[in-house]
Amino acid sequence: MKHPRDQFLTIYGRKPVLEILENESLNIAKVFIARKAKADIIKNIIAACERRGIEVLRMEADQVSRMSKHPKQDQGVAADIHTPHMDDALQFLEQNKGKNLQLIALDGITTPANVGMIIRSCTALGIDGIILPRKGSTKLNSFVIKASAGVVFKSRILKCERLTPVLKKAKEIGFDVYGLSGEQGENIYTESFAAKSLFIMGNETEGVSPQTEALTDKHLFIPM
Repeated sequence: MKHPRDQFLTIYGRKPVLEILENESLNIAKVFIARKAKADIIKNIIAACERRGIEVLRMEADQVSRMSKHPKQDQGVAADIHTPHMDDALQFLEQNKGKNLQLIALDGITTPANVGMIIRSCTALGIDGIILPRKGSTKLNSFVIKASAGVVFKSRILKCERLTPVLKKAKEIGFDVYGLSGEQGENIYTESFAAKSLFIMGNETEGVSPQTEALTDKHLFIPM
């Protein structure tokens, strides 16, 4: 069952929260502000919330940090944004096991700008879902949002703790798993893909992890 918090993406920090409030296309549920936060930018955040009819909750700083999970960076401010297309990866696979889908998984990609650009490109290409593990990969944050040009809120993001169980489940229900590399394997532009395909994009310097490599059916490279 989908956890209630999975329908939200929490953004933290004074400037990032003010920036998302200025984006009228984003559906912001609530803004959390520490009671002792008094700077001018706090006044601007509250004014933006009032203008848009967004609920502001004043609370203790440690309560804000429990929402943001980043006490050293949140500056006493966090916001919940509705993410209707975010799902649990294993549940998504089970619920859609009869469908032909094209999915991509990010394996250890830690640079927020890269994650944002990948999300933007994959969504434009019509990829059905982007699998993003919580362990070993960058979290969805304001830098990812900016790099994706806001596309992250329109993309099907599939969350998981670790990638290995998701790949095993995908293979169990008939997916072929392709590892994307810089120079090994078949040319991606000439390869014929299975109806159910899952592509793995590895770390910026080390590539696909050994655990993931063991579950890969074929390697593909993107000619530059």
